[in-house]
Amino acid sequence: MRAIGLFGGTFDPVHNGHIQLARQAASHLQLDEVQFLPCANPVHRQPPVASSEHRLNMLRAAIEHDPELTINTLEIDRGGPSYMVDTLHQILAQDKQMIIYLLIGVDAFNAIKGWKSVDEILNLVRLVVCRRPGSRLDRSIFLDQYIELDINENPCASSEIRRQLNADQSVESCLTAPIIDYINQNHLYENRCE
Repeated sequence: MRAIGLFGGTFDPVHNGHIQLARQAASHLQLDEVQFLPCANPVHRQPPVASSEHRLNMLRAAIEHDPELTINTLEIDRGGPSYMVDTLHQILAQDKQMIIYLLIGVDAFNAIKGWKSVDEILNLVRLVVCRRPGSRLDRSIFLDQYIELDINENPCASSEIRRQLNADQSVESCLTAPIIDYINQNHLYENRCE
């Protein structure tokens, strides 16, 4: 029986914290793979700044040497609002025996009661909550219905990276050289107000 980690987000841009979390989740949970699931139109946050094509290209560059990390384009291919419950049903329709560990950050977990069909989601996956710097876990939510993943926290955040890029500040501590080159070549995140 295959066990995968499903890691959703805008990845706008994908950064070292995302990659670190995925690698550590794969190792700690002994997953066959971790699938990055870039959303098309997030329901609970602002739309991505970079296009789906650019975000996918950056993801490909970020994981090209990591065979245990893959990309699932289901939500981008489907388009429209990205609801996790719909995505899970599509994935499980392809392989009903698959065990899915849904990887989410503390900030997303603290707002999970606002997700569409959250009780159904909890019946479909094993929920894994990953720590984020500056975020406190609300332990009163669902009590024991999740796994708290003890990983090395990383201070990188896509919104801060976009701000730094816009201000022409260094982002080398959060982005690899191929991602920085891609952003520069495609003039992403320039002259943006956030």
